[in-house]
Amino acid sequence: MRLTTEINIHYMKVKFTFLLAALWCSAAIAQTTASLTQKLSDGRLTLSQQGASYFAKLSLECTNKPYPHYYHETLSKPEDLKPPDKLWPSFYGCFDWHSGVHNHWALVKLLKAYPKIPEAQQIKDKLEKSFNADNIKVEVAYFKSHNLGEFEFPYGTSWLLKVAEELTKWDDPLAKKWLKNLEPLTTLLADAYVNIWPNVEEARYSGDHYASSLGLSFAYDYAVAVKNDKLAALMKEKGLAFYTEIKKFPLQKEPFGYDFMSAGLLIVDFYRKITPADEFAKWLKEFNPDLFSLVGITKALKINKLEKHDEFESHFDGFHLNRIWCLNGAMASLPANALPKEIKDAWIQAQNDMWEYAQESIGKGNYDIDHWLSSFSVFALEGNK
Repeated sequence: MRLTTEINIHYMKVKFTFLLAALWCSAAIAQTTASLTQKLSDGRLTLSQQGASYFAKLSLECTNKPYPHYYHETLSKPEDLKPPDKLWPSFYGCFDWHSGVHNHWALVKLLKAYPKIPEAQQIKDKLEKSFNADNIKVEVAYFKSHNLGEFEFPYGTSWLLKVAEELTKWDDPLAKKWLKNLEPLTTLLADAYVNIWPNVEEARYSGDHYASSLGLSFAYDYAVAVKNDKLAALMKEKGLAFYTEIKKFPLQKEPFGYDFMSAGLLIVDFYRKITPADEFAKWLKEFNPDLFSLVGITKALKINKLEKHDEFESHFDGFHLNRIWCLNGAMASLPANALPKEIKDAWIQAQNDMWEYAQESIGKGNYDIDHWLSSFSVFALEGNK
């Protein structure tokens, strides 16, 4: 009996020790997550200096990492088989070309918005190399040797236009230099869009790489920034034709399959840009009435949490980060009286809950997560500023 009692006491001590350790780890993770952000006056989150530094480290690491790498390449001759940094000397990292591009957007944004972070010089050095004129010429040559309607359209190519837009809006000598070096590629893609999009007769309602709404939205942003009226008008025309009549979009049923973005809120994020604020508010109430009631919000913006966060399940984290940036955009575009305070507060609380959930997976050493969710995190809080 005494031996049994001693074993039970020892077991309880061990169990208590593990419990304390688990609680300490949870508190440490929560503290780390909280330190990445600070709250604005309305309760929304923005990156802290520490958060900007944290994501800069992740994006720098993956943009410099050529392997592992995935790409689709048609081999026509033996010399076509080249390593990533020879095919794409600018955007060879981050597992695939498009992730390399949107991590470059993140680095530009972080350097622009947080110029005093410790990684600022590393970012400048990286961007100086990536936006080197000779490297961009190689990137252009790759696109010209492939069908412009196939490679990375519309997802990766639209992210490239987003990079150019960010540089265009930055009054800085280095940004002007990088933008000029990037111009042969952005001009090539913008011209290709003018030829490709008129032939797209149906929208792809998805939250994957083929989402029409993201491609149109980012191209429209770029066109407005550089005053490309022809491209802007075409993107607006397509958006109005594709999305004006949509009603009662089933946000509560998202994500569809392994979508890594919100199919419905991507449409919202684009449509707000091409319509006046009052028209957008009226359209949004018909697009999804649930967003304007407390009960509806709990259904439309509910997080169906998963225990697993890596591999394909990490798409669910990106999905929520994308929802944050789309909701931020909608709030910025709606008239001041469109959202009663309790509804706006519910939107903000849902966004903050999504942020906490998504950050459970990032920065833990899983490359299949960090190679893209670092930039999605930056875009979630900073992309619509």
